[in-house]
Amino acid sequence: MIRLSALILASLTLLTSPAFARLPATPEIEAEVDALLVENGISGAVVLIREQGEKRIITRGVTDRTTLAPIPQSVQLRIASIGKIHTAAIIHSLIRDGQLSLDDRLADLVAPHWVEGIANADQASVRQLLTHTSGIPDYYDDVWFQTVNTVQGNTPQRTLGFIHGRPADFPPGEGYGYSNSNYQYLALIAEAVSGQSFGTLLQRRLIEPLNLEATSYNEPLEGRDLIHGYGAPNDPDRDAYALIGNHGPDGGVFTSASDLADTLTALFSADGALADLGQLMLSEEVDRGEGRSRALGPMRIRDPRGLDMIMHGGSIAGYASLAIYELNTGMIIIVHLSADRPDLAGQLVRQLLQ
Repeated sequence: MIRLSALILASLTLLTSPAFARLPATPEIEAEVDALLVENGISGAVVLIREQGEKRIITRGVTDRTTLAPIPQSVQLRIASIGKIHTAAIIHSLIRDGQLSLDDRLADLVAPHWVEGIANADQASVRQLLTHTSGIPDYYDDVWFQTVNTVQGNTPQRTLGFIHGRPADFPPGEGYGYSNSNYQYLALIAEAVSGQSFGTLLQRRLIEPLNLEATSYNEPLEGRDLIHGYGAPNDPDRDAYALIGNHGPDGGVFTSASDLADTLTALFSADGALADLGQLMLSEEVDRGEGRSRALGPMRIRDPRGLDMIMHGGSIAGYASLAIYELNTGMIIIVHLSADRPDLAGQLVRQLLQ
């Protein structure tokens, strides 16, 4: 279950933290991660920190409770909703190329059967899909996870079919409600206007230009995705490795911590290879209060200490991730846990920033 509310609450406490100096030394971080894993029964963690051009990747625990194999630094991570940044980048590349605009309506871009019976789908714009202001209901709720076979992987037929006939959350543009359905629709739009599959678009417009060697889309289980996460609804000890409910444009990107850091840098650093796309993402924002806003893709948090952070988190059965890029300094923090505990991912980031 993707619990963005928990991640947002975690980010709020950053606003009251003491003045930021430097991130802790590696042994201190290792001790903090070890304590978090032991106290909460979590089998593994990956932490990446980039500060003043220096990148550190810290792995603790094991990939699998059965084999007790150590976690390699280059391992692929199931970053779940953080992959929405990748999806937003593809949409903005199509906008840059003149194939799409923020004001285009979903219903004018995709085949009619995709919008029939889905509340607000006949009115929502690309802008509203990117900023979660469409009012289209979220398919990925507790009922979805408990009743749908997530071993098969998500498809738009399954996900959008699940919300067929459900009422809208609010009229388009008149509220804010995080919905994975928005990004299912963005991929359908990208495929419709480009004539290419979404996986091909990711490969040609993001993965290949940035030489991302450990990034893929809808990865099969026999790939480089080695970490077993644990915990599922009503079964906190379940090995969730076989659950691939995160497949799709709302969470189907698999990547290493290093590749993710390179992607964030390419998008959001002033001289990044894809800085034009990052600038488009940040060209508009929906104010969420208390220094938070939703840009045209990621969250943005302005901290009283002067930190200006791009943030996205992801949470699915067995896994939780949080990624932050600080716009002023290029500092990056990425945390990935082998448990569906976004609250603990946020807690660890707060500890590192104190």
